[in-house]
Amino acid sequence: MAPWFAHARSERRRHGPSAPQRSAPRSRAIITMVYNESVFLPIWLGYYGRFFAPQDIYVLDNDSTDGSSAREGFVRIPAQRDGVDAVWTLETIQALQHELIARYEVVLVTDVDEIVVPVPHLGTLGDYLDRFDEEWVNCLGYELLHIKDREPRLERGRPILSQRHHWFPNGAYDKAAVTTVPMVWRPGFHGRADFQYKMDPDLRLVHLHRMDYDVCLQRHRSRQDRRWADLDEQNRWALHNRITDEAEFGRWFYEDSCFPGLEIKLEEVAPAWRGAF
Repeated sequence: MAPWFAHARSERRRHGPSAPQRSAPRSRAIITMVYNESVFLPIWLGYYGRFFAPQDIYVLDNDSTDGSSAREGFVRIPAQRDGVDAVWTLETIQALQHELIARYEVVLVTDVDEIVVPVPHLGTLGDYLDRFDEEWVNCLGYELLHIKDREPRLERGRPILSQRHHWFPNGAYDKAAVTTVPMVWRPGFHGRADFQYKMDPDLRLVHLHRMDYDVCLQRHRSRQDRRWADLDEQNRWALHNRITDEAEFGRWFYEDSCFPGLEIKLEEVAPAWRGAF
């Protein structure tokens, strides 16, 4: 994909050096929402806790019952809702983003299974946020994929990219995640409501939903009995989260990107990424 983004990349890199040097880190906050995320919340906190202070990490807790959110290291905000409701999720997170953007210079919004990371030679996410001076930017979306007949189950506590070797570009995750102004998104946060788009091809959003076959299947099973809002049902939003039949799940996991017209075309994760997270 490098030739496709060559112009955008060169334009952004010309802009970057002109940004003024700062004597102190830019004030920044991060938001996510969780429901029973015993696997993904520790990963999310472990990564973003390197770049955000605990008092600047905001976790909206949608009635978790597994004890995963009963821990320190972030600001827990109860967010009660009986079941899955994409519009309510959007409005709840969006309202918090509007509130925080009045107090912070930069606010990052991600799902709990998403890692936003610059290409390694450009520094860390903290470096990126400290020099960020735009209203928002779209990340370049990639999905990690566990090849279970070649790679063992994920070993928690070890860097994920040292254990997984393939990912694929998925434009549905080109999310406008880094913000300095109040945002209005579409449901799922897959883009702005006004469809404006400003890509930084050197800022990845890595979706971890498929990072481990068994973890993913168990996560789907934990969600199949939840109530889904009428609008979610009508629009078949995030329908893949309810696939639990093993044969159907296996086909989906390796063949279905979840978005029409988008094929899963695997790329090898370059060695330079191994220590990113």
